[in-house]
Amino acid sequence: MKKTTTLRALFDIETDLMTMRKAGQVTTGKPVIHPKVTKVAPGKIRTATVTDCVDTTNWTLIDKVSKKAVPLPTTRLIKYVSTATLEKWGKTWMVTKFTAQDQSC
Repeated sequence: MKKTTTLRALFDIETDLMTMRKAGQVTTGKPVIHPKVTKVAPGKIRTATVTDCVDTTNWTLIDKVSKKAVPLPTTRLIKYVSTATLEKWGKTWMVTKFTAQDQSC
């Protein structure tokens, strides 16, 4: 991930992980993803948008000490739209921005 993610996008991801670590939480299971390229723009630096409906039904937040599931807000979206913006740097597509939106899918 570090080889294909810019510092800004990586910072956002690492900040979320650090918050979980400080709270003593880990995840089990995996989200289900099926990303699709929804836009490619030509230019000096080519850009692309990748959109997905992330399904976190089987992705559980666990308290590291008690080993019990952490209660989550009832307003939390289980399936939500996420969007990644990429730029082509040489031969590599780099993630420049990653957003998990407050929109269900």
